Amino acid sequence: MSAALLGAAVLCCCSSSSTSAGAFFGGFIPGTSQYVLKKMKKLIQIVISLDATPESCENLYKYMKETKGTSAAESAVQSLSENEKTILERVYDIGRGVAPEKICDKSVAYSTIRLFKKVQNAPKGEERQLSVYCNELKDLGNENKDKRHPIYYWDESKKEFIRDREYMKNAFDGKSGPELEGPIINKCMEAGINIR
Repeated sequence: MSAALLGAAVLCCCSSSSTSAGAFFGGFIPGTSQYVLKKMKKLIQIVISLDATPESCENLYKYMKETKGTSAAESAVQSLSENEKTILERVYDIGRGVAPEKICDKSVAYSTIRLFKKVQNAPKGEERQLSVYCNELKDLGNENKDKRHPIYYWDESKKEFIRDREYMKNAFDGKSGPELEGPIINKCMEAGINIR
């Protein structure tokens, strides 16, 4: 009888330690590096699959802030692929400059691109319509003058973050900076509106 009890005790100990090991390596125990890694990878995958929506980036940023400085997080980051690390770094970099809900918000960039294209394509003789576009562009600039904007934007075709200047270049067939802005500014000045 005692041999049977001893066998049952050994079986219980072995099975509970293997369950604990499985929970640890499976990333089911909160606070462990495996748990943090599993959650980080999941949040990064959501950013990729949803093309970096503001909500997906905000969730990743908040989790990074929550786990920052812990040995579990430091260990987890070392286990990420280079692409995953880059996404993590970009979201964190952007998040240090803007509110969490604005990390991947492209609404200002989209509005700027839309208005630049409207000004570019405004036909001669349509000064009234051009004035409307230039005034909208001026208002957009004034509303966002003192606000910080993301330095990276998500490129849906490449599934990665790219610099803001490159994002604008892609939207305007390779033009950016003075080469892009100069003609827009001049066209608006001709319509009597200073958008600077």
